[in-house]
Amino acid sequence: MADWDDAIHRALAHPIRRRIIECLQERALSFRELLELAVTANHGKLGFHLRALRGLVECDPPMGRYRLTDRGQLAAELMRDTHFLIARGGRDLTLEPRRYARRLRPGDHAVLFYDTDEVKREVSFPFLEVGLLRAEAAVYVPSEHKLDSESWEIQRYGINVDRLRQGAFTIISSDEWYLRKGKAQAETIIANWLTLLKEKQKAGFTGLRTAGEMEVFFDHAKSRELLRYEAALGRQLDPNLCALCLYDTSRLDEEPFIQLNKSHGHSIFKGIAVKTT
Repeated sequence: MADWDDAIHRALAHPIRRRIIECLQERALSFRELLELAVTANHGKLGFHLRALRGLVECDPPMGRYRLTDRGQLAAELMRDTHFLIARGGRDLTLEPRRYARRLRPGDHAVLFYDTDEVKREVSFPFLEVGLLRAEAAVYVPSEHKLDSESWEIQRYGINVDRLRQGAFTIISSDEWYLRKGKAQAETIIANWLTLLKEKQKAGFTGLRTAGEMEVFFDHAKSRELLRYEAALGRQLDPNLCALCLYDTSRLDEEPFIQLNKSHGHSIFKGIAVKTT
């Protein structure tokens, strides 16, 4: 995480580096094209700044063109968000859900209320992807009957599980994770998360990021235990754990919805995302 933050700070600390990132947002460019667009006519100076952006900008040798890496795209998004806030007087305005989820940090406990699987994936997959880019381990917990389809969907999104560092990404059914012998005990589930976090940290990951579907609690009439579990987690988590709880709105009545919203520090809906703390 420290290396990631340092890279971002270096990228945003100099106007030429910011300009390089802006120029590469739409398409890959050659060195000569960057020289014309990046507010400098000095070959050596441009080369220096490109080297300083290593990890955010990469060169494709066969094509001889520079492009943003996945981390570079995140830096570009951060710059766009900053420009957006400054243009509106610095007010803390709401970001669209997908970008908001990507900005969640270790210690955040967030909830996504969705009405279609497409909306769920549009928010949860980028959320998991950011964790992998930051050297966190990621765990996706879909419903049992969706396990195969969601495994395929997450690879179709672009997360190539086979190419990731071993142990970086895990997908497990919600029935297997949340229920043990038909029981759902809040304290046990939380203890299991903390145990898994320690295992991932011992393996060299910076933390643990998880997105989990919660309808298994409704399927097995465990709503009361679900509310106990979410309340016990609270609005903030272990500083090395980041969680996004996924709720299908068709399964929620008004009272559970209100309680769940209070148990999370961030609430994300189809068209809006807000910090609740």
